[in-house]
Amino acid sequence: MDTLDKATLDKLQELIEASSEPGKPPSRKVLMELLDSVDLADDVKENLKAMLIGDVPKVFGSYAGGTYLAIVFILLVFALILFFGYKLYKSIKEKEIKREEKKKAKQMKKKK
Repeated sequence: MDTLDKATLDKLQELIEASSEPGKPPSRKVLMELLDSVDLADDVKENLKAMLIGDVPKVFGSYAGGTYLAIVFILLVFALILFFGYKLYKSIKEKEIKREEKKKAKQMKKKK
C-alpha cells in the first residue's frame, strides 16, 4: 500500500472541512465524491472507498481477519502454557509427597 504524504493528508482534510457544515461530519456521498476528485494512488482510493462502504480494508496484504487468527494463536499459546504449568506443578507436588513419605518411613524405622 502506498504511503500518504503530509501534503495529501492536509489537502484531504481541507476538502472535507470545506464540503461539510461546521461541527457536522460530511456524508458518505460527499466523501465518495471527494475521493474521486483527489489525486491518490488507486489502491489507497479503493481501500478508503471500501472503508466508507463498510467493507474491511486490506492492510499489509491481507484483510483484518488476521486479528482473529492472532487472538486464536494467543489463546492457544496461553492454553499450552497453562497445561505444561499445571503438569509441572503436579510433578513438583508429587515429588514433595514422596519425599515426605520417605522421611516418615525412615522415622518409623528409627523408632522400631
